Amino acid sequence: MVILLLVFCPLVWGQGSVVFLNPGKADESFWQDVDTFAAVAAKQLDLDLQTFHSERNHYSKLKHIEWMIENQQLPDYLMLVNERQALPRMLSLLEGHAVYVVVILNDLDEDQLALRKLNPHWQKYLLSSLVPNNYAIGYATAQAMHAAAKGGGGDAVIISGDKATPASVAREAGAEAFFLQQTSINMRQIVYGLWDEQRSYYQTKVLLQRYPQLRFLWTANDHMAFGSLKAIKEAGKQAGKDIFVGTVNTSEKALELRETGEISALGGGHFSAAGLALNLIYLHQLGKPIPATVNSNMFQLLVPGTQEYQQLKDKNWSDISFDTLLLERDKSFNFPVVQ
Repeated sequence: MVILLLVFCPLVWGQGSVVFLNPGKADESFWQDVDTFAAVAAKQLDLDLQTFHSERNHYSKLKHIEWMIENQQLPDYLMLVNERQALPRMLSLLEGHAVYVVVILNDLDEDQLALRKLNPHWQKYLLSSLVPNNYAIGYATAQAMHAAAKGGGGDAVIISGDKATPASVAREAGAEAFFLQQTSINMRQIVYGLWDEQRSYYQTKVLLQRYPQLRFLWTANDHMAFGSLKAIKEAGKQAGKDIFVGTVNTSEKALELRETGEISALGGGHFSAAGLALNLIYLHQLGKPIPATVNSNMFQLLVPGTQEYQQLKDKNWSDISFDTLLLERDKSFNFPVVQ
């Protein structure tokens, strides 16, 4: 339907045109936060930003790129995500076309990136990648769950996202590493909830039966945590007392559950990736040098009562001066906080 609409309503790009091929669903809380933050940045930086959601269907992203090429509707810049390892195929379609690419959230692996660095086309047009440290936040949230339990032991399970997306793999690895380091914790199983609340709900029901002594349940995103919390409650157990839950993302519901203690550990901030990538594009337009890779400290543990926590609840990004978020080469930066 999107492709048909575009055929009858051709795109007209403004100056500094940017298309963000969002791999998520338009109604997912995380991707809504990504879009909102990016929209504020684009307006402030005077960039013409258009966002299209693939609804977790990587084939849809490929078809959209094919349509833009066939109809000569490529923008000046594309923001892409290597969700489920779809980025190499997208870059193959784009090779030879004069469109700059910025990669956010999930990057190419080292071998794939090395191939592009040898390619004259991508030496010019593959500008930068902006990737949060998913391993670190996986580790930190698992550690915070353990601290919330006052260092107690017990069984632990992980409900990861999927087996292919780099962010999912790294986030899972961080959580697993912490659990395996604790002699008092028995790391029992890793399952894959595919980022879906209902799937995680059913998985948790099975896991609770399989591991009656389950004490720690970590999920790769908030929607899966919601499903798990529902199953925990139905089993007659109390989250934050009987079972400690840790997860990632900054949806309104996740923040509320962190305040009530039903979520014992919460990490977030990486929704800012698209907005910060727009700052890189802004710098590139000005002819300023930008780093090839930014391993950003966007993630942080979210603690109720702190300034960062309140800012995330208010979602008031208009006070951030995006044009002053200038990056020096090889310098990382923290999630921007309004002072």
